[in-house]
Order: sequence, then structure tokens, then C-alpha cells
Amino acid sequence: MQHANTLQQLGKVVGADGLITDSYQKAYYCKGFRVGHGDALAVVLPATLIQLWQALKVCQQNDVIILMQASNTGVTGGSTPHGDDYDRRVVIISTRKIKGVQVIDNAQQIIAFPGSTLTELEESLKPYGKEPHSVIGSSCIGASVVGGICNNSGGSLLQRGPAFTEKSLFARITDDGRLELVNHLGIDLGTEPEQMIARLESGDYTTGTAADWQGKIWADDYASVIKDVDAVTPTRFNGNPQYLHDSAGCAGKVIVFAVRLATFDATPQEDTFYIGTNDEQVLLELRRYLIESLEQLPIQAEYIHRNAFRLTLRYARHMLLSIKRLGPSALPGLMQKKARWDARVKQLKLLPANTIDKLIQLGNRLTPSTISPRLLSWHRRYEHHLMIKVAHEEAAAMNRLLTAFFAERNGDWFHCTEAEQGDAFLVRFGVGACTVFYCDYYGINTDRRLIAFDVALRRNDEQWMIQLPPELQAQVLEGSCCGHFFCLVNHQDYILKPGVDGAAFKDAVLEYLDRRGAKYPAEHNIGHLYHASSEHEQHFHQLDPTNSCNPGIGKTSKKKNWA
Repeated sequence: MQHANTLQQLGKVVGADGLITDSYQKAYYCKGFRVGHGDALAVVLPATLIQLWQALKVCQQNDVIILMQASNTGVTGGSTPHGDDYDRRVVIISTRKIKGVQVIDNAQQIIAFPGSTLTELEESLKPYGKEPHSVIGSSCIGASVVGGICNNSGGSLLQRGPAFTEKSLFARITDDGRLELVNHLGIDLGTEPEQMIARLESGDYTTGTAADWQGKIWADDYASVIKDVDAVTPTRFNGNPQYLHDSAGCAGKVIVFAVRLATFDATPQEDTFYIGTNDEQVLLELRRYLIESLEQLPIQAEYIHRNAFRLTLRYARHMLLSIKRLGPSALPGLMQKKARWDARVKQLKLLPANTIDKLIQLGNRLTPSTISPRLLSWHRRYEHHLMIKVAHEEAAAMNRLLTAFFAERNGDWFHCTEAEQGDAFLVRFGVGACTVFYCDYYGINTDRRLIAFDVALRRNDEQWMIQLPPELQAQVLEGSCCGHFFCLVNHQDYILKPGVDGAAFKDAVLEYLDRRGAKYPAEHNIGHLYHASSEHEQHFHQLDPTNSCNPGIGKTSKKKNWA
């Protein structure tokens, strides 16, 4: 009866179209993009900030768990239910309908609402000659702006650092169980929650006061961090106390209504240099050489291992084609439709549960690759691939440095055409999904046999790849490696052979990484795969003293009041 009352009250807030209780419709929201799944009493889709506030009040009054979800594109299962051992029912609140970006202060800053995506933000800033913190990567699968802040997402742009701001508007449940709205935007919106929300949504506020400039709105020291190539610590990692502040790094422990962020001047023209070698030491030497030789860091420096390239071309081809033909904004809708069809097929029981994935991969086999021929040639020739993007005015200097560097070293490089540049970065950001599609096709349980490592290596590390001892390597069926190379952030996926103990495998690899002085996770957030550090857990306790929002994150307690 209590749950029926909860659903009835939520329905009054968001209407029938905004409340999902049907298992088919809930499927997309209850399963993580890579790992994690569980049940929820309902999925709530508020269309406005005021509906979000009202839905939160219903959840707080009925003592249900609040699990906030933006685009559900995380790879560590941090925005979906995880298992069935919660002590209260879970209500997922998806903010995907609450879109909106407000450009303020002569386009020097923006305010983003919780459902706004990186793609939407990028399009909003183009008329001003500006761009956001991240311009490609997670944007290809519809990742949200607010989700990046909550997760301290790293991004691939060397001069901008991890997603971060000290300015946001968020709701939280206090230690005595009250729901409060906290305004740390640096903008006067009034004192009553409904008033504050209404003024923010309508743009009824002014900026330019002294309070506007108190507090950081981006990681403005990150370039100097990268340039310290002899440091024994990583450049960035989730849980770094330097980047834990209110919404930043909250991992869903507060409910974010808006964030305030910096914008950046768009680069009119960019050039990409594609590098191949069969010796990872050559790339490490090149990293140090360029960082010490260049006056300004490149825009991006992205790594792909040959096997990751191969798996992406084979198993993520449909994703690459979708982005090319339909644009990144189409992917979230396609993913949602696939989740619904998956749920229907599973109910039939006459067909394999992964029938849709088998059909997709059949299409991939029959569809020719559209990737530029020279990239395919490099894939065949070299084990290690590095793409470095610079502003056009820096291209001549990069050309000279690469010519001098490779005069006596193993490897080669070329200056990409515009089409090759687009294809190179498209493949790079398709790598993150290739192992998921592989597992889906072969019916492999990603929770047990897909083991992912998101690792921040020491800035002075003399090794890039994760070198497994023979007994661990023998347990691996497939592997995929990519990363943000100048940041020394390594993304390594392992698909394990049948019967391998995934937990024991992961523990053994983490012990190896600890010996190397690495930090993890680097940028994908702890989700339900990693233990939160003591600093990160302290941040969670401070934000959510009753443990009502996203309990269990970082392998912490799922119980009320952190029991």
C-alpha cells in the first residue's frame, strides 16, 4: 500500500507519461551501459526543474532511495541499481527531459541544466565561437554535462583538465531528514526553493557581481600539472581531494539542478598527426620530448592499441556508422530502442536473449568499413597508435619536432587529411564500447567476465602498458587498450576466458598497479566497481548523511544512515 501511494503521488507530479513502471520500459534505465543492473520501483522523468523538486519531496516523504540518472552512459554502473540487497525500494529519477543551456557573461560562462548533453552544449556555443570543456568522446554517446561534473570525468583535452566546478545548485537530504536546496551558483535567486527554481528557469537573475567570481569553474591549473613530467604522482584521478567540492565528485549523493562552467575559445582550424610504432618506449620518449619542447600543450594526444583498433572496426562498426551518418545526438535514442527490444526478446523465451546483438553483428560483417585507407594501413603495420591534435598555427612546429624525433627511431607518422582526422578520433572514441558489443554478441556476462581498468599512471612512469604475468595473461580471451596518453591515463579492458574468477583476477591486477604507484579509477568514477577512498567516502557522508541517494556507490554501505 505504501508503494502504491508513492507511485500515485509521483504520477500526480510528472503525469502518466513521466512515470514508468512497466518492465519493458524500465529496462533501459535499470541496466548500466557496461555493467550493473537491478530493479526499481519506478523510473520518474520530470520535464522541468520544479517537477524534479516535487518528485524529490515525494521520495523523501516516503523514505525511498533516490537514484539520479542523466544519460546512463557511465561505464562503472554508478547510475543504475546494483543488485537486490537495498533496504528500501529504489526510485530512479532520470533528468534526460530537463535540457537547457543558458549562455551568460558574454559567452564566457554557461549554466547547464541536469539533462543537457555535451553535444547540446557544444551546439549552443558554436554561434559564439566558443566550446565547452569536452568536445568529443563521451559526447558521442550523449553523455550529460552534469554527469561529467558529478563523476569528475577526465576528458581528453590537455589544456582543460577534469570536469570541475565549485558553483552549482543542488538539493540534499540533511542529517535530520529534511530536503533542502543549496544555491552555490554565485547568483542571487532568492531564498525559497520554488522561487529559486522559477527564477533560474526563466533567466530572471543578474550576473557580474563580486560573488560571481568567488570559486573555480574549471581546473585551471591542469596544464602545469601535466608539464611536471618528473612527478611521482598521477595527473588526475577520481577521489582526488583537490576536485571534490559540493556537486563535483558527488557521484549522485546530491541532486544537481544546475552547474556553472567556463567556456573556451574554439580553435578555428585543427591539425592531427597520426603516429605508429611497435615500441611503447618510443611513445613514452616522444611524450616527454614534446611536453618539454612545445611552448603550448597539444589539444589532444590519444592512444589506441592495435587490438583495440581491430575490435572496434569489427564489433563497434555500427556505432561508427551511426555517428557518421546520423550524428552523435542520435545515439541515445538508438540505445534506448535497443534496450526495449532486448527486453521483449527475453520475454519470448523462444529466441536467444542476445538475438538483437547477433543481428547487429551480422550487419557489421556485411557492411564495408568506411575508415580511411591510410589508417587501416597503419593498423596493419604498427602495434601502438598515437594521434596528436594541435591548433593549425602549431602544425609547422609539430612537423619539425616529429621529423627530428623519428629520424633515428622505430616508427612513422603522417599529417592527417580532414577525413583521416575525423576517422581517427571516431575510432578512438568507439573503442570504449567495442568490448561491450563483443560480450553482447557472444552472450558473455559483462559483470563477471569483462574486467575494466581505468588507471592514472605516475607522470614519470617508464611503462605504459599493463604487463600481466604469464599466469594472468593465460586467463585473458581478448584485450583492448586505449587512453589519454599525455595524461598517462590508461583504459585497459580484459574479456576473461570461461571459468576464470573475475574478482581474483581483478585483485591481482590491482596489486600490480599499486606497486607501480598508480591511482584508480582515473576518470570513469568509482561506480560499483571500485572502493571509494577515505577522502571520497568522507565527501559522501558530508553530502548525504542519511545515505538516501545512490547508496552503495564505491562499495560503501547500502543501508539507511550508513548502518
